[in-house]
Amino acid sequence: MILSSKVRNVLLLALYVGLTIATYAIVCHFMHIEFQDIHLLYAALVGCIAYLPRFIIDRKKEKEEKENGTKRR
Repeated sequence: MILSSKVRNVLLLALYVGLTIATYAIVCHFMHIEFQDIHLLYAALVGCIAYLPRFIIDRKKEKEEKENGTKRR
């Protein structure tokens, strides 16, 4: 199954955010803190920040491939 780069990036970002929300929920559960909506916002922000290095690396690879005339698999 071949996904376009944009679809793959969106799915990967959703995965990062989902895992971060799950981590926040687990931490709140064990610390006996009520999981509130603000925690969802924090989790989404942290998930997006965690995804940035991957996004930047992909962009650099695409730019290098355009310059060299090669194509990634």
